[in-house]
Amino acid sequence: MQYVAIFHANLNYAFLEPFFFERTIRASYEVIVDVFRERCPKAKYVFEASGYTVEHIAKVTPDVLEKLKDAVARGQCEFMGSPYAHPILANVPEEDGRWANEFAMRAYEEYLGFRPESGWNPECTWRQYVPNTFRDVGYKYLTLDYESYKVSTDKEYGWVERNRGRNIYWGGHLPWYDLDPDDPALHRPFRDVVPGLDGMCRSDRLAGRSIGYFLGKTPLGDYVENVRHWSGTKGEGSLIIVADDAEYCGTRGYYDVKHYGDYSKCFGVVPEAGDRLEAMVRAVSELGPMVTFKDACEQEPVGEPFFVEDGMAWHRTYAEVWGSTPEARRFDPQLDIIRNDYKAGVQAAAEADERYREMVERFWFHLTSAANSDGRWPPPPRKTSRHHREWVEREIVGAREALEELKRAVRADVAVTAQTPVASMAGAEVRADDGPMPDPAGLNWKELQDELYKAYQLWDATATAEEGRRRVEAIHEEYRRRGVHPGPPVF
Repeated sequence: MQYVAIFHANLNYAFLEPFFFERTIRASYEVIVDVFRERCPKAKYVFEASGYTVEHIAKVTPDVLEKLKDAVARGQCEFMGSPYAHPILANVPEEDGRWANEFAMRAYEEYLGFRPESGWNPECTWRQYVPNTFRDVGYKYLTLDYESYKVSTDKEYGWVERNRGRNIYWGGHLPWYDLDPDDPALHRPFRDVVPGLDGMCRSDRLAGRSIGYFLGKTPLGDYVENVRHWSGTKGEGSLIIVADDAEYCGTRGYYDVKHYGDYSKCFGVVPEAGDRLEAMVRAVSELGPMVTFKDACEQEPVGEPFFVEDGMAWHRTYAEVWGSTPEARRFDPQLDIIRNDYKAGVQAAAEADERYREMVERFWFHLTSAANSDGRWPPPPRKTSRHHREWVEREIVGAREALEELKRAVRADVAVTAQTPVASMAGAEVRADDGPMPDPAGLNWKELQDELYKAYQLWDATATAEEGRRRVEAIHEEYRRRGVHPGPPVF
């Protein structure tokens, strides 16, 4: 069995205000890099950070960034990327998510010198288009959530672990299904989560234990025994043993705020963090080698397709919990108004003309940054930090100013009339058209189903029946290629 440790660094983290930045970077991020380089040189690991985080590491502690770049260059560390300002991708349209990932990629090119291949999906929230936003900017591998997958695809499992309360902010107190630790979905990657993007599951069965260990709540022996249990009996594949906030490896994060309402210990330094990390890495390495996420994703895959229901998230909860806090209800309608104004008024003209490129990108940068998740978190009775609220408010102002500048520029050049308003996220009725069917191999599951619906509409009409039948058969063939075996087409 091979093991993967992903340290999720996020300087947009709730209550991680700028005066904590250097302390947290040095107590957590630098400790991680130093321990692996100096004490555990044979173990590999994954360091993940948003574009915003990398940018601010470069500004606040450039020496730490150089250490990270050296670890990547030596092949010990795989760098993993995520959307620039850590938005909840299931709570914004696909276009917004794609821009957020593109802005992060540009930050990595500037500060690291490359675009990473592996991506981190914040809070593992899901809609069918979320993986597209990673693939479309160049990612090849994506973190997936095991519990969301099992709830969505296994009736017996889902009957026990499905969170039936949409107002529950964390599903950690739900019962756990008595799962076979040899389940391939824990140890093998999935091919073509969407065509061209593979992924592998992280699980709360392991990730939560790592936080408890770093905080001193879980003894090393208990932590290692949990890893041993979920390694199963076959000794094949990989297991993700760490996939949570890197800040807990070196500080107390906002744990005491979240659970006890104690702000005095917020991001307090844990001096023994380096020793704990070393002990964990050495103990796990006795069970098997530590490898990168990319290494794990390139192994023999699970022999079935990956599917998660829309709206699900890690910790056995839902994307909407991040969208139901008082701050989300305040900020999100403002973003909807700005976005729809842009789409209805200037998008078609502005994005067709290179003269407006800088203003267009500035608009999208501010709009997507204003969707930052921790500007909407935590839920009551806790309150979002003033820094995060004010940061989102500034980004909203920036988006409005960029939009008004675009309106003035476009109107000075051409007579602009309102375009057709953008459809709601709920989607409109799917209708057949006369255009050619896209290659089924390049479609995600939702898009494939849409094309099947259109194909049957063509089959239903006498004039296009033969074309419709051909399309239906081609789509069924694609289902079979992906491991789904439908019966013959029925009309």
